[in-house]
Amino acid sequence: MIWEELRLKIAKVKVMAYDSRSFHFVFVHGACFGGWCWYKVADLLMKDGHTVSALDMAGQGIDPTDADHIYTLEEYNKPLTDFFTALSSNHKVILVGHSVGGYNVSYTMERFPHKIASAIFVTAVMALSGTTLVDSLNEILSRIGSLGDSTFSFANGEGKKPTSVKFGKQFSQQVLLQNSPSTDICLTDSLLKKFPLWDGAVSYTKENYGRVPRAYVVAKDDKMLSEEYQKKMIAENPPQMVYEIEGSDHSPFFCKPDKLANILLQIASRCLCE
Repeated sequence: MIWEELRLKIAKVKVMAYDSRSFHFVFVHGACFGGWCWYKVADLLMKDGHTVSALDMAGQGIDPTDADHIYTLEEYNKPLTDFFTALSSNHKVILVGHSVGGYNVSYTMERFPHKIASAIFVTAVMALSGTTLVDSLNEILSRIGSLGDSTFSFANGEGKKPTSVKFGKQFSQQVLLQNSPSTDICLTDSLLKKFPLWDGAVSYTKENYGRVPRAYVVAKDDKMLSEEYQKKMIAENPPQMVYEIEGSDHSPFFCKPDKLANILLQIASRCLCE
């Protein structure tokens, strides 16, 4: 019951005046997480008078979809697509994605560029057009070696490609959360879910994706997406703004929430007040 109340608090879209002093942040989580992971940053931003929407992608958080039967990025992104479809045409948000949530951000930038004031990749996969989830996972695995005690599901039968993955407890503690508070490690252990290994490439154009200002937030102690890998993506697909967080693991929303919230506000102010 406590977690349900917390989720509703974070995901609720407040009705308030939208002007240069009040921003609307839309958060997208990474693999196996849910909208719940943004609770610290969401609390800081809401206390400062901003609107926050932290969504669960299909099969994640409390979304009831079976992760093993989500086959495409379009299906996985449906909660975010529905959210943007419902937004009024003159309402612009700050779209923030973490880790593989960068795919959701890129996909949504192409679909709804007129509703996004800025897209922020927080130690996220900022993939080139035509890149698949498998491409990114292979790149990550080539750098970290393995996913340790994480487990794969094979809903279509043994011998076929896996349909989902769930991060293991040890892997999460050592690679995703090594600098995060023990309370957040405990929370994550309780709430991680299987992540659907969907097919298809993210595809975007200069006319749509290219018109949205982009920012990248580098987590310098990230063991999942190394600083080297993050800067490789920045060099290949340069955003307009780059920020760095010293001492941050793969989950800056847990280990450096104040710093992350301040950076998000800096970006929002720059993009919406120019």
